[in-house]
Amino acid sequence: MIEYGRSIRWFNNYKDEIDFSKSNKFDFMQIWFSKGELVLDKVLFPKEEYVLNSKFPVIIHAVYDIDDYDKYNNELIRILKYLNHTEVIIHPVCKSLIINSQTINLLADNIYKTNQLLKKNNIKLYIENNSVMDKINYTPSDLKVVFDKNPDVELLLDIAHIDDYNHLEEILKVKFPKCIHIADKHFDVEHEHLPIGQGELDFRLIFQNYLKDYDGKIIFEVVDTDEEILESKKIIQNIIEDSKKENTTK
Repeated sequence: MIEYGRSIRWFNNYKDEIDFSKSNKFDFMQIWFSKGELVLDKVLFPKEEYVLNSKFPVIIHAVYDIDDYDKYNNELIRILKYLNHTEVIIHPVCKSLIINSQTINLLADNIYKTNQLLKKNNIKLYIENNSVMDKINYTPSDLKVVFDKNPDVELLLDIAHIDDYNHLEEILKVKFPKCIHIADKHFDVEHEHLPIGQGELDFRLIFQNYLKDYDGKIIFEVVDTDEEILESKKIIQNIIEDSKKENTTK
């Protein structure tokens, strides 16, 4: 069964974001973790206490530089356990080192060590693919190195990070995702997250040809107006419902 989530607008009031999610039937929200803390501009410390007491489901999206794993794993796991979470997303980037042919192996090792810690705490790990802007965990060959080393880690597929549909197809040959980030983009822009329908991605083609029968989490990385978020959700839900009907009649 598909669960629909959305990336929180971290610059807004947290309660307002929950009310919007509840009233528009989102199942959960995504909140960011960076440099050892939750990224919520209008929430006082300890932020995890406020999140827990708000009693609306969230998933943490941790942005990790290549040297962040040892620095912040303990704090991340502490927060995850405090929130009673059984899943976490790590978005790997590499800003602190010059990327060379061996950097992906270092990343795979960091993910391995992190996953061992998470497994001891019964927490499932999703690793996100990058866009060309980040240059690591971006190519299918990079992803293969990571997932060969970490076969029990899941792929979070960010569709807005693909170069083209061939790039998407090659990623899916490495691993099929159980969680998806959705936003639109133009193919000539390195990194872009637009409301659905404002870019060039053909989501009907994607869900009918590449992600047929997808049945996991969908997280909208659209942090624009209420109307654009809801229109994005409506478009994707209609495409998925149409795909289900077509499969049923075949």
